[in-house]
Amino acid sequence: MNSSPKSERTRLARELHDGLAQELSAFGYQLDQVIGDHKLDNKNRGLLRQLRFSLSGIINQVRDEIYELRNENLKAFSQQLDDQMASLLSASEINYQISGDIEVDSAIKFELLRAIRELVLNARYHSNCDNITISLAEKVITISDDGVGGFEKKEHSFGITGVIERLGLIHAELKIESNQGGTTIQIKF
Repeated sequence: MNSSPKSERTRLARELHDGLAQELSAFGYQLDQVIGDHKLDNKNRGLLRQLRFSLSGIINQVRDEIYELRNENLKAFSQQLDDQMASLLSASEINYQISGDIEVDSAIKFELLRAIRELVLNARYHSNCDNITISLAEKVITISDDGVGGFEKKEHSFGITGVIERLGLIHAELKIESNQGGTTIQIKF
């Protein structure tokens, strides 16, 4: 069995394509059929269209990740991050800004992007924020939001547990400061 980083990336891309991407696409087609039902009222049709738009964003993001895994991450880190943020926040009122740019080794880029994804989703769904900023500097990524704060590692917080595990794989550290004015998270790698 080949355990090189390239073969692992190819395996992950294949698993994403054959599993999650296919299932999401099938779900989208079923949703399209429901939206097209002439018996559906306009209010529910509008809500389902919003859901379909969000699902399409997720499908596009999974496809982008498959492409990046198979093609050694040809885009710059800041561009990949911007694409990810646009997709994650597309159906929300949250503004985002990314400042700076960094070079990230392809061996850790995927893990960093996935960790940031989870942290941004936490801010979107739990912080009640209006703005998220991401600052990129050499070996440091800082994610801040202007939400209600109160970030705590809960006993059954699988998202943050996953972020910590992911960052541990690439020998990165996570530091979180949270108060009523918002949350700032720093990733050092």
